[in-house]
Amino acid sequence: MRKAGIAVVALAVLGWLFWRTVQSSLAEPYVIDPGLVSEWTLALRGPMQPGAGLLVLQPSDQLRAELFQQIFARTMESMTSPAVSAMPLVLQSEYRDALGSVLAPPDVLETAEQSGLSAAVPVPVCVGVVRREGSGTTRQLYYALFRAPEVSGFRADLARRHREAGGSGTFEPAGFPLVVPLAASDADFASWWPLDVSAESDCQAPLVTRAP
Repeated sequence: MRKAGIAVVALAVLGWLFWRTVQSSLAEPYVIDPGLVSEWTLALRGPMQPGAGLLVLQPSDQLRAELFQQIFARTMESMTSPAVSAMPLVLQSEYRDALGSVLAPPDVLETAEQSGLSAAVPVPVCVGVVRREGSGTTRQLYYALFRAPEVSGFRADLARRHREAGGSGTFEPAGFPLVVPLAASDADFASWWPLDVSAESDCQAPLVTRAP
């Protein structure tokens, strides 16, 4: 009996050590080359194109590919990669339900350009994951979170134009997370937006650039 008890304790300790090792690995920083986040393209996307954004900032597609591989190496989970690597700045749903009542898509793009978004270089913050209960399974989305102060001013300008023109619906400019989707349990990436993520609770590991 004593030997059996010792064996059980030993297995528990080994299991705990394995869990700690996995958690430590998951929390290690994701490291990428600076060039992958140094150039972004401001673009309009149509409602029939994949993704949730009407207006997006697109990094190099190599960013998505590199981080997807790093996520897989850590989790060994079978996941889907998005067709297009893009950070939504204005959602198709926000345009449909509010902004579209007074602004054409080129007006949204013009406002973004006037706000300096064509030259914006978002700063990487972390790689995070959010989970939701699905039909008999748990869906998950891995993403890269960024900071870009120009976006707050841009969305505030859109809200002002929408309000002054007497637009219908409600457009909320604040609290919009700047996220590039990286990997998910299924291909329906657009269904995750509007996305509510927190750097404190949803970030899994820092996202940093490699030193020159």
